[in-house]
Amino acid sequence: MSGDHAMFHAEPTGMLRVPLLPRSATETRAHLDPRDREQVRRYLDALLSDGRVEEALAVSSPSLRRAVEALRAGAPMKAGALRKLTLSATRYVLRGASRATPFGLLAGVAPVSFGEGHQVRLGTRHRKAVRPDGGWLTGVLTAWEGDLEVLRALRVVANDLGFARGQRWVLPCGYDAKDPAAPEEPAADERRNEGRSAQEISVRHTAAVKTTLAAARRPCPTGDLLKVLDEAYPNVPGSAKEGLLLALVRQGFLLTELRPPLGETDPLRYAVDVLKAVGRADKARELAAVGDLLAEYAAERLGAGLGRWQTALDAMSRLRADDRPVQVDMRLDADVTLDREVLREAERAATALCLAAPDTQPTPELREYRDAFVERYGTGRAVPLADVLDPHTGLGPPAGYDHPRSERRTAERGERSERDRARDEFLAELALTAIASGDREVVLDDAALDRLRGSEAPPPAAMELCAHLTAPSRRSLEEGDFALVLSPATGSPAPGALFGRFAYLLDDVEEVGELARRSAAGSAREGALQAHLDFLPPSGRDTNVARVRPFWTERVAVGCFADRASPAVRGMDDLALAADLDRLYLVDASTGQEINPRVPTMLDQRRAPAAVRLLREIPTMGSWPSCVWIWGRLSTLPHLPRVRFGRTVLVPARWRLTDPGLFDSSLSDAEWERRLDGWRARWNVPDRVAVGAGDHRVEIDLTAPLHRMVLRRELGRSKDVTAYETPEDAGAGGGWLATDSGAFSSELVLPLLPARPAPGEAPAVRAPAPRIRPVGPPAPRHSRAWLYGKLYTYANRQDEVLTEHLPRLLAALPPAVDRWFFIRYADPAGAHLRLRFHGDPATLHGELLPGVLDWVEQLRDLRLAGAFIIDGYEPETHRYGGHEALDAAETVFHHDSVAALEQLRLRAIGAVTAPPQLLAAANYLDLARQVHGDRWPDWWLANPRDEEHHAYFREGRAAALRLLDGGLRAAFPAEGAAAALAALDARAAAMRAYASVAADGSVLASVLHMHHNRLIGTSRTSESRSLAVARGLAQAEHGRRRHLG
Repeated sequence: MSGDHAMFHAEPTGMLRVPLLPRSATETRAHLDPRDREQVRRYLDALLSDGRVEEALAVSSPSLRRAVEALRAGAPMKAGALRKLTLSATRYVLRGASRATPFGLLAGVAPVSFGEGHQVRLGTRHRKAVRPDGGWLTGVLTAWEGDLEVLRALRVVANDLGFARGQRWVLPCGYDAKDPAAPEEPAADERRNEGRSAQEISVRHTAAVKTTLAAARRPCPTGDLLKVLDEAYPNVPGSAKEGLLLALVRQGFLLTELRPPLGETDPLRYAVDVLKAVGRADKARELAAVGDLLAEYAAERLGAGLGRWQTALDAMSRLRADDRPVQVDMRLDADVTLDREVLREAERAATALCLAAPDTQPTPELREYRDAFVERYGTGRAVPLADVLDPHTGLGPPAGYDHPRSERRTAERGERSERDRARDEFLAELALTAIASGDREVVLDDAALDRLRGSEAPPPAAMELCAHLTAPSRRSLEEGDFALVLSPATGSPAPGALFGRFAYLLDDVEEVGELARRSAAGSAREGALQAHLDFLPPSGRDTNVARVRPFWTERVAVGCFADRASPAVRGMDDLALAADLDRLYLVDASTGQEINPRVPTMLDQRRAPAAVRLLREIPTMGSWPSCVWIWGRLSTLPHLPRVRFGRTVLVPARWRLTDPGLFDSSLSDAEWERRLDGWRARWNVPDRVAVGAGDHRVEIDLTAPLHRMVLRRELGRSKDVTAYETPEDAGAGGGWLATDSGAFSSELVLPLLPARPAPGEAPAVRAPAPRIRPVGPPAPRHSRAWLYGKLYTYANRQDEVLTEHLPRLLAALPPAVDRWFFIRYADPAGAHLRLRFHGDPATLHGELLPGVLDWVEQLRDLRLAGAFIIDGYEPETHRYGGHEALDAAETVFHHDSVAALEQLRLRAIGAVTAPPQLLAAANYLDLARQVHGDRWPDWWLANPRDEEHHAYFREGRAAALRLLDGGLRAAFPAEGAAAALAALDARAAAMRAYASVAADGSVLASVLHMHHNRLIGTSRTSESRSLAVARGLAQAEHGRRRHLG
């Protein structure tokens, strides 16, 4: 694979992340007894002799700094506490010298540009960016919201995540119990519901609560709410009404304007401005004073700010006690331009990751949810988002969601695809060959990528790649002697997510915004509305990560204070969910326009409310987040080699700590050391490795006793600790980014968008966003007029049931049954046939149902059926043209079912020999003629050719053209086909009648889809082939007509 064929184009901008200290700072004392007080004191004195380290430690862990100061002051300390103190301080220093992920003052960021050649400068005058920690600020504002005098001046709005259930008003995601800003105790009228997630809270839905929430549907002053309550309940004491509002605010049922939106990058200034605007200058001054102190601290040179730091902490603690009241980010003093060849290498690496990705479907919980949505509501129909997420009236949250916790389960994975099996076998051969030969590296080439290529899922439309640039020296870098080492755990399928919260530190914030907008637009349907997603995280501390400037003018605001009267703001009531055969998508409930909500942040989606998490996940469902290498089933091996492609290490070598004794805290130090050495010898583990769980790794020297103690402590905290070779060892060394104090580790964040078309190549065409009419719950008119049963039977036995046994049941249908139809389906319970009968309710349930049950028992006796379930029929009204067309559509379903049964019967006895996909294609043409008449080829040719499946048409072209010449009826025998021909005539008349009343011209595609389902089954590949044959025949007919003039 050459760069000319890369799937991605790397943008000429990026972000550089660098730790505070050079790598040499990890060379701590090799021999130290952490139980010896004097040794520990001298060791810590040496560590903290660098003012930058002492200040960084104070910012990252104030409690650790207090413990160090206590030791220095002569406070008594037990041996265990001494050891803990030593190892904690050591780990922070290791982090500050080896991990580039920004955290306080231990690592910072700077923009990096790309051009011709390399220009690198790393200075020491790094700048601090300081603001209140989100948990501290949320706690202060929560307390003030509980002050009636403050609350009276504020505007409030009803939390649009709330809904009525029985006699309760429910908030599905309340405060996190671990959040320091959470209320200490529930209100008297609030209870935690048994049997549900702890985050769900509710209040009695009394008349007063109803009045309050109705009046607060749009932002209004609290004083106005009290007036509404006074007018409605004049005999209720004012204190009771005030208490009600305070309780509703405290529990989050009412939201105040005092909480800074996540789009406010200066949340303290926002709160000050609000307090001033509502006449609470006293509170505004208190917060402004904190802001002034933080600004004074930020202005101090790094390493000289401890005095002002402590002054700010003391002032903040008087407002609210908190161990971590301040959030600090660091802008590096760096000017870095790298040669564009680094970008070309990143493009090749990203393409290799996608080509080598496994075939296993991504986001299985969303796939299951989409299937359940289509099963419940159908396609082409939008349902209010709140209704879908309610577990009683809808589907509940998708499997794996925690806020509130979902009770859905993702179906067990079926048999792996042939591609995945082949991929696993080839990867195992490569990895085990390298391990057996003592080599730590697997080298891939184009041929190997072709063998690994496994995924049919579309590649991500964009990504942010995290890569370590390695080179022995700056001169080597300038000579092109470099290697990229990709992060094994960090990346994002949405450019801007890793940049997002640091955008305010970079030189050009709008450049980040433009990148995020282009990325979002490239992954969305043409015409979809791009919008910024705003919400209130369950924990105030989460806002530290989630706070990012909005890059879109449109806003989707869910579960947070917002003025939804603005046409640019959409809340929960404005949103509806829809699905097609490939995806879920969001639409505006009033217009049907698709909405693509985005928020460029790396906040763990599992921490978000269910509605927010779903809105964040569905825009990218179905495409692999191929930002990291995926070993698949080999990931459980105790050792895996590095994988290299070109000048990029796609994943460094990795070791799992497989000796159970290494996790045993009861082992003596000597025995544990022996076990560690045995593990290292067995798997040839190098001296220097990066250890930790997930992306939280620090580099240690396994020959240094103190570092080995750090490792043992890590193993006592997590069973998921792994060891990777360091980027410098995996790549080409680490000398290119160096100062007089030594060489630094680093990491690049590189945004990649889809590759530009090659010269002469047509640009990719994005599918248009659908426009659909959102609807409410289905009309109940079918609840008694339909009898609907699901007959579970193996897919390979369904034709037998349909042709040999269903006719017996149909022959005995009462005259009051005027139509029926069937479809094939599969759900987590298994493959089944869905049988639906329409008629007089009394006849259906009093006369037909007993006969159906007898028929099912006969099938069970023959071992052709399992469970039989009676269910409720909810028609896909809008998919098939609206309520006015539904009767006509169901008449087509009836006649298509009869036609399919007759053709299946003829095929079963050998009277029809055309391949199933050709027979289906001939039926498609027959149906299309009823809708479009002689212009039927034009309808097919309006859709682009499916190149992947067009090959099937080419292979069977001669047989297919014979069907075109003679029509569908030519596939039937001369004798014995009268019933089949009559079924075609009846279906044709029904289809013409349907086309005359259907409001939506797209219904034909749905009818064809269901015909394939009845005639052949649910195979997407088979359906795609049959559609390719039909389009090929349309092309042939079009060519004939043009030739004949």
